[in-house]
Amino acid sequence: MDITTRLPRIVGRVSITLGVSGSVVVPASGNNPLFYYFAVDGAISDYNASPVLSDDGANTISWTMSTRCAVGGVLTYGRY
Repeated sequence: MDITTRLPRIVGRVSITLGVSGSVVVPASGNNPLFYYFAVDGAISDYNASPVLSDDGANTISWTMSTRCAVGGVLTYGRY
């Protein structure tokens, strides 16, 4: 078994500004799935305050700021 195909490879990071929705395109890498996570700037215990993250299952990760969103932070993304 070749485990190197399942080790995450960070492709990039993008700052998400409070109140601004957007998206980022992740370069294709075979059929390897996307991974991403959001790190909040500062300490906050209300997870509902984070942006809503989604992906199209292929190459694009999007975020939407809801009316309850009260934080910015860094989105780290890549492929397995």
